[in-house]
Amino acid sequence: MRSLPLPSLSARTVYRTSISRAIPRHKQRLDALEQAVLNAADVFEAAASVAALHTLKDLAKKPVDEADRTQLTKTYTSRLVPESAPGNALYNVLKKVRHKICPLCGHRDVSTLDHQLPKMKYPLLAVVPINLVPACGICNGLKGEHVPKAASEQTLHPYYDDLADQQWLFARLKWTENRPPEITYFIRPPKGADRVLAARVIRHFQMFCLAELYGPNAVREMSNIRGILRGMNAAGRHKYLLLAEGSVLVDKDAGGQNHWKRSLFQTLAGDSGYLEGGFDQF
Repeated sequence: MRSLPLPSLSARTVYRTSISRAIPRHKQRLDALEQAVLNAADVFEAAASVAALHTLKDLAKKPVDEADRTQLTKTYTSRLVPESAPGNALYNVLKKVRHKICPLCGHRDVSTLDHQLPKMKYPLLAVVPINLVPACGICNGLKGEHVPKAASEQTLHPYYDDLADQQWLFARLKWTENRPPEITYFIRPPKGADRVLAARVIRHFQMFCLAELYGPNAVREMSNIRGILRGMNAAGRHKYLLLAEGSVLVDKDAGGQNHWKRSLFQTLAGDSGYLEGGFDQF
């Protein structure tokens, strides 16, 4: 759940570079499709900027010729991704992000590019940079061939959605008698938040299984700081956790208000049971 700056590479540059070494009969076909790719990129950009990717159903039907669709898809799989491909250097540029962290989950390392609209269903967008999002392999697999049918079903697009100015992600510490305490994560939309955006954030949180990702990591983090907290009294622990929260909060590039560690430290600092000795149970 991190935002990213728009790619500096144009659709024309990536497309032309990728098809530059195609065999003549395929190159001729792909050259003829260039303007259609550029037009599709413009349509995608206009829709993505207003969270309206669900309106691009007609684009999924183009081009009509199956051979054209196959060659456009191969432009990504065979002409952009492989190390020996003419577009590989650009593929690596598109994958490069600050912190090397997947913007979809905000935790694992980037290892691939995810198509915001899948290449098999939208071949004209197969190598359009603004449709290619740096991602970890797990998030890429979880999203799969998802196509939103309504605005509320569209997952967050890191190039167009920025949640850094408000807190959406929260954690809850649950104490249960005769059972180990649990830390869980959830989305709570800010007061007055747009309803469609709220639905999209929740959809994103669920699709990428972020509660299941953040919970175990939070427990590991609590285990890591247990020794530090033992050397403090409750007031010292409270101060330490607030400082830890603040150090995460100020780094917007790393997730800021919606980093899972921020929510964790915030919750722990406000839990008297944890501060008074409960921390030793983790």
